Order: sequence, then structure tokens, then C-alpha cells
Amino acid sequence: MVKRSTLMKLSLLRVEFTSIPLVVLASVYLLTGYQMLVPDLRILPEPMRIHVDRFLRVLAIFLAYIHALGGIIIMAERRLRRELQRKIAEISAIIVLTTLLIISLITETVMLDVGYRWRC
Repeated sequence: MVKRSTLMKLSLLRVEFTSIPLVVLASVYLLTGYQMLVPDLRILPEPMRIHVDRFLRVLAIFLAYIHALGGIIIMAERRLRRELQRKIAEISAIIVLTTLLIISLITETVMLDVGYRWRC
């Protein structure tokens, strides 16, 4: 079993390491989305190719998963006083977030050719 202080440090590291890449990815998606809506706007080259890129989507999904998991563990450790409540919250978060991760990855797999149709 992992000590509480070690779990907090690892969770904080997860949140810190994923926050900047998530902000960068969100900014890229926002800018490329605006560029596709307003063709005269030129900020990034080939906005449609960037916006529908499978690697960036999967990267965003994994980063959001890791970030959310770390954040929920930090909140549970700080806010809940009883050990049983903390463990229930952490296990529930792991189950819900992992389910969302699997659904997102299945959606990416099923929608395999959607990104390629837009590239043409």
C-alpha cells in the first residue's frame, strides 16, 4: 500500500506535468477550429490537418485522463477525512475515468476513416 504522502506527491506531479501540454493542445484545437470557420485567418498552417490528426486526439485523451485522475486523488486526499471515504472516492474515480477513456478510444477506433475523409 502506498503511503498517503507519496500518493499526494505522485498525483501532484501528474497534474503538474500534464497541465502545460493540455493547455497547448487546447489552444491548438481552438486556433485551428477558428481558422476552419474563418478561412481568411492564418495562424497555423493546414488547420484542418492539425484539427483532425488522430495522434493529437489520442494524446489529448490520455493527458486528460492522467490529469483528471491525479486531480481527483488530490481533492479526495485533501477534502475527505475518513480513509474509507477517500478509498471509495479514488476507486470510483478510477472506474469512471477508465470507462470514459475506453469509450473515447473505442470511438477513435470506430471512427477510423472520419479524419481521412476530411483531409482530402
